[in-house]
Amino acid sequence: MLVSHRKKFIVTKGKKTAGTSVESFFERYCVPEGTWEASHRREESVTESGIIGYRGPNAKSSTWRNHMSAKEIRDQIGREIWDDYYKFTVIRNPFDKLVSLFYWLEKRKQNGYSISRKGRSLITRLTGIGNAFDRVSGNTDIEKFRSWIRLGGTVNDQGTYLIDQKECLDYYIRFEDLDGGIRDVCRHLSIEFDSGDLPKFKTGLRKNDRSIREFYDSETEDLVRKMFGWELDQFSYEMPD
Repeated sequence: MLVSHRKKFIVTKGKKTAGTSVESFFERYCVPEGTWEASHRREESVTESGIIGYRGPNAKSSTWRNHMSAKEIRDQIGREIWDDYYKFTVIRNPFDKLVSLFYWLEKRKQNGYSISRKGRSLITRLTGIGNAFDRVSGNTDIEKFRSWIRLGGTVNDQGTYLIDQKECLDYYIRFEDLDGGIRDVCRHLSIEFDSGDLPKFKTGLRKNDRSIREFYDSETEDLVRKMFGWELDQFSYEMPD
């Protein structure tokens, strides 16, 4: 999450939406001029110029942190600033987003769980209760993905754009058109935009030789439509071709 007092904007961050790249682009306006450097991870920063939430493995211990809900940000920054500043986030087609999240979870597992995480995973597999990803079955990526969805695999970050089930932001950058969306935001904030300035983080996790539609059967498609009915309706998303 970001708060810029210099440019009077607030950024909320969902999961698997290129949020780190977008945050990194706008971070330079949340710190004193000339002090910003690009970084995947980020320590919590609070200055007269703005706020950058902590990005890293122990986010819960920070006052300002990655993936804070809009309500948390509003309550901590105060209603006056919240109401006055321009607020935006990045959204992504849920069908695409879930496939991206699945591969991120798979990559994290392949890179090795911590000892405590391995213990929780073993207990989950033995009891059949707990994290859906640790209970998946199947031989192929598609079989595992469908198993994950059937077991309840999802991502819920409505809190980044809803407060008490009501929309609370001014603009949504679409993941499918990052450059166009960021350009619109920059135009509103009187910021110069060059697409070459947009950092690229967390790319290359997915095997891009398959279409999104291939991952779903009728059952898993219906499950996602029920889970993300509001997003599909509000943003006119459909199953990608």
